[in-house]
Amino acid sequence: MTPQPVVALVNGAGGGVGGAIALAFAERGFSLGLTDLNAEGLNSLVPRLHLPTGSYMTECLDASDSAPMTAFVQQVEEVLGPITALVNCAGVFPIKPFDAITDEEWDATLRSNLTAVFVACRAVVPFMLSRGKGTVVNFSSGAGEQGSIRPASHYAAAKGGVIAFSKSLAREVSPSGVRVNVVAPGPVNTPMLQANTPEAQQNIGARTLLGRIARPEEIAAAVMFLAGDDSSYVTGHVLRVNGGDLL
Repeated sequence: MTPQPVVALVNGAGGGVGGAIALAFAERGFSLGLTDLNAEGLNSLVPRLHLPTGSYMTECLDASDSAPMTAFVQQVEEVLGPITALVNCAGVFPIKPFDAITDEEWDATLRSNLTAVFVACRAVVPFMLSRGKGTVVNFSSGAGEQGSIRPASHYAAAKGGVIAFSKSLAREVSPSGVRVNVVAPGPVNTPMLQANTPEAQQNIGARTLLGRIARPEEIAAAVMFLAGDDSSYVTGHVLRVNGGDLL
């Protein structure tokens, strides 16, 4: 009998952390559905996956837009097979004082960081429930628990919402065999951190107990734990991967 493929859907795969997650899944033999708004990021990632043609699909889309996300999920299910792991790490980190945030900027930040998580879960989780198994890993941030150290209250509000949504979803679906967890990274060495000089990175890293910012691969390792069988008794949990930035 041919083994059933293991399939992961990674939203935000064109970024530094999302790309590291996609690579980690590929190394473990997963077929991959990959999305991002950044087509260039997706295109540069594909050759690094070293996956055979037909074992991955990419789509440049807005993860908060229900129609294209739902259509892509359906295609992945039909072409690659049942989605066994969903990772939502798409998002933006706009730094701005709260009283300078426009209505449009508030809405856009919540859509990118929170609505996108809801839309993807609504598209994927019913398939998982029909099979009685699956794992979901959503991305929050230390800002979602303690507020944003840099002025980004709209970002912090969205990331706090991801935690509340994920815990509520875990209560609903875990009895049916679908686990839902959250990764809350500290500072990570990607462009999204907006620390463009060694001095800026050192200053940010100094906030942590380990005295440095994280590598994307360290965040990916946490996702692999939550998405895999080693965490089979873990659900509704927020895993802080922050170097001791928040205890």
